[in-house]
Amino acid sequence: MDDNTNPTVPIGYDIAWGISAILWFALTATALLSVLRSTTHPWESKIGWCAIIALLPIVGATAWFFLGNRPGRST
Repeated sequence: MDDNTNPTVPIGYDIAWGISAILWFALTATALLSVLRSTTHPWESKIGWCAIIALLPIVGATAWFFLGNRPGRST
């Protein structure tokens, strides 16, 4: 058996986890930047959204894009 291969974890799983991590980071970073660039929310609200996104990255970022980032909304 070749010493460079890991027989317990196929390469496909490594690739899938790597892509998942990159997508998670991109979603979180995009949501945080979107919150900070928002002009319709006061800074108190932005701090709250940033905390939610940081503590619950996938759920918080998804909530921001579907609930918090609505045009014409001033809360």
